[in-house]
Amino acid sequence: MHKTKTTMAYTTVLTILAALFFVAFLLDMLPWTSGAPADGKVIEENPSLHNDEIITPEPEEPADTPLFEGNINRLPLEMIVDKLSFFQSPIEGARIGMTDGQLPGAPRSYRNGTHEGVDYYNGFCGVKIHRGVPVLAAADGVVIRIDHTYTEMTAEERAEYRRISAQSATTPEDILDKFRGRQVWVEHEGKVISRYAHLDSVSAELAVGHTVRAGQQIATIGNSGTPPAITGGEGEMHLHFEIWLNEHYLGENLSPNDVRFLLRNILK
Repeated sequence: MHKTKTTMAYTTVLTILAALFFVAFLLDMLPWTSGAPADGKVIEENPSLHNDEIITPEPEEPADTPLFEGNINRLPLEMIVDKLSFFQSPIEGARIGMTDGQLPGAPRSYRNGTHEGVDYYNGFCGVKIHRGVPVLAAADGVVIRIDHTYTEMTAEERAEYRRISAQSATTPEDILDKFRGRQVWVEHEGKVISRYAHLDSVSAELAVGHTVRAGQQIATIGNSGTPPAITGGEGEMHLHFEIWLNEHYLGENLSPNDVRFLLRNILK
C-alpha cells in the first residue's frame, strides 16, 4: 500500500513538471516583444546594429563651400542681392550716391586698369568723410589680411608704377596693391571677401585669424596709397571698398546702373 502511494506521488510530480515545460514552450512561441505586430514578426528598429556596424550620418555641406561657383555677376541682379544680403554699409549711415567714376567697373586710364570697388568720398555718400572716420566690418567674418605695418610709396616709386601700368595690358596686381595703400581684408560666409583700402589706421587688437562681427570697427578712413599721402596732404580722403568671390569683384563687366542697383540694395 505504501509503495503504491509513492508511485502515484512520483507520477503526479512528473505530470506537473511536464505540464509546466509544455506551458513554458507555448509562452516562448508567443510574440511577447513590445510593439510586435499581430502576425508575431518582430520589427527591429535598426537591424544593422546587431551586425556590429557603425551608422555613419549623411555628410553635411562643407562650411567653406563658395557662395556661388563661377562669376556671381552673371546671375540676375535680384539673385545677387539675395545672396549677398548679409552685408551692410562699411561706414555708419553712408548710402550709395556715387558718380559712375566712383563705382566698380569704372575705367582708370592713368594706370590702364579698371576700378574694382566703390569709393566713399565726402559729399557723395550722405555722411561726412574725413581722416579718422571709423571703418566697420561689412559682415561677420575672419580677418585674412591687416596692414599693421605700412610704408608709403615715394613720388618716384609711384611714377614708376604708373609708367609700368601704362605699358601693360592692365595694372599688374602687385602694383595695384600698392595703389590701394593700407588695407584690411575679411573673409565671410561662402568664401566671399571684402577689402577695405586707403586706410589711415587699423585696429591694434586685430590680427589675421581673428573673428569680427558686422558693424565692428576694424580701421579708420585715410588716403594711403594716393598722391596726397606722399606729400602729407589731406586730399583724397575716402574709403575704397571691394567685394570679391572666386577671383571676380562685384560689379565686374556690369553697367553703372546695374552696379548702383546692387550696391544700394546690398550695402544698406
